[in-house]
Amino acid sequence: MPEIKTSQGQRLLILHPNFPGQFKHLAKAAASAGHDVRFLCQTHYNRSIPGVLRMKLKGSAGREALLQQAASTLEQTKKLAEQYRLGFLSLQKANWTPDVVVSHSGWGCGLFVKEFWPQCRHVAYLEWWFNPTSEFYRYDPENLELGIHPNATCKHWLRNQPLALELSAADAVVAPTAWQRQQLPVSQQERCQIVHDGIDLQTFRPAATPTHHPTPLLTYGTRGMEPIRGFPQFIRALPKLLHERPDLTVEVAGEDSSNYSGSPPKGFKSWGTWAQRFLGDHGVAEQMHWLGHLPLTRYVDWLQRSWCHVYLTHPFVASWSLVEALSCGTRLLVSDVAPVREFCEGQPNVSFVDHRNAAELSLQLGQVFLAKPQPDPANRRQQLLQRCSLASSLNGWSLVSGLKLTTNH
Repeated sequence: MPEIKTSQGQRLLILHPNFPGQFKHLAKAAASAGHDVRFLCQTHYNRSIPGVLRMKLKGSAGREALLQQAASTLEQTKKLAEQYRLGFLSLQKANWTPDVVVSHSGWGCGLFVKEFWPQCRHVAYLEWWFNPTSEFYRYDPENLELGIHPNATCKHWLRNQPLALELSAADAVVAPTAWQRQQLPVSQQERCQIVHDGIDLQTFRPAATPTHHPTPLLTYGTRGMEPIRGFPQFIRALPKLLHERPDLTVEVAGEDSSNYSGSPPKGFKSWGTWAQRFLGDHGVAEQMHWLGHLPLTRYVDWLQRSWCHVYLTHPFVASWSLVEALSCGTRLLVSDVAPVREFCEGQPNVSFVDHRNAAELSLQLGQVFLAKPQPDPANRRQQLLQRCSLASSLNGWSLVSGLKLTTNH
């Protein structure tokens, strides 16, 4: 890609239904550098970023109107694109024209960008392309809890329609990882730049004075407790381990919700309530602690105190929490799948497991505490983290967007 000259004082429009989504660091850096930054969203939960004008779509363009549509995911994506079109019309009437637009393409936010502002530089952020040949479908086709199997490819393939239009119309495409880029058709992979969302390495780092939990502590953290993050498999592997290790405590952080796919077992309103009943029936509930959502400072301290952090996932988008745990120097037990290997291959104090195999998972959970910490003579961890640092992320965004960005984070 030819080098783009960066400049200050430009107008940046960011598009994502949920403020700030993957663009927290980009928006903050752009505003700090003196750009006029506006963020068009449907929900924000009172979150804000200094210098960023948060604009919430309301009425017929709002979230409530979208949810009232009894439509398929594909139809909802098209409807949301039309809602954002109304937002663009309001900006146009206010005589505000963006120089750069950054959109999350998976939602359809940026579908009509070039209709309104053909001269702007439009950067489309790719989170996921439904590739019918992907390991996403082939990894665990018999897992009925997850609901992801080869028969779903046709339905999912059609969801690429608005995404394909937005990507083809955009001036540039960004994906946060090589795994996500690999899901694209070859013709789109060639124009897709890898720019990670960025991790604050000054916040997520090993404790100055290591203070592990006084007794063995196993941690599992997730945005939502659900099959795509191996939550049912993790819970089923615990009774044998906890009976063998009465000194072991397990802490689970995150919300009792499902953000992707997979309904809880019949008779339970959520996977969290199922897990509590399951562990209670096996007599190990007292060794479990459910922490809910943790504030940032407590979350970092939790990772630093953990004896071993478990990160399980179907072959999908790797969570920020994986890199955050790596950055804190926490011992890890992780799923042996491509999106995780991209970050963890060759890293010291990381063990891989096939979480589909309950016996192997339970065995690995028990053995991971027995392994001695390994040194990192090749400095692999630091090399990995530099690729995910805020400075690296913002440099990538600057190159692809043409915006001068501050890296004072």
